[in-house]
Amino acid sequence: MSEPLIHLAILDDHQIVIDGLKLLLQADPELSIDAEANSAEEMLELLKTKKVDVILTDITMPHGMNGYEFSFRVKQEMPQIKILALSMSEEGGMITKMIEVAKVDGYIPKSAGQQELLTAIKEISSGRKYFSTDALQQYEVYKHIKNENLGLNLTPRELEIIQCIIKYYSNKQIADTLFISERTVETHRKNIYRKTQTKGEASLIEFVKEHNILS
Repeated sequence: MSEPLIHLAILDDHQIVIDGLKLLLQADPELSIDAEANSAEEMLELLKTKKVDVILTDITMPHGMNGYEFSFRVKQEMPQIKILALSMSEEGGMITKMIEVAKVDGYIPKSAGQQELLTAIKEISSGRKYFSTDALQQYEVYKHIKNENLGLNLTPRELEIIQCIIKYYSNKQIADTLFISERTVETHRKNIYRKTQTKGEASLIEFVKEHNILS
């Protein structure tokens, strides 16, 4: 029997997610799942002894190193390994950090189907990039917001919060999404309204539309 072409590792803090991914992938003869871990620290130890071509990693792991920090470190220390980010997050700020700073090779939502997952793995293992349509859209929107608002001196965190506001997220939803307190969200909202000279959520959303930020 020939050796599998692509050696995979799966990192997610939820074992049920790992088990589900294994079920989706194990039937493909071109793939071999050679490592799995529930923490970035554990995966880094495994990478010292395991042959891995592609890592599937979650981003928002609440304990220890998160997926962004893990991806950045792997790309610094083991640049030959390809990284496919799997996440529930569709926030433009995080997607931008994963693409531009962590230098991941692919990014798809956890809601993606089996075929897209297989396509993404095989694309990036061949040296190409693969980003889902939604991830690319959020990435472009975020960059557009950033470019359009350079004169307003909006911070990356404020840009992330604007992304949430235009989706009509409550302060609690924003706090949960970005892993910050509701009080911090409220402070950022006030700063955003001050910088954009808007008086609340409705006028901010109108400001965003008037400046063609979502075009």
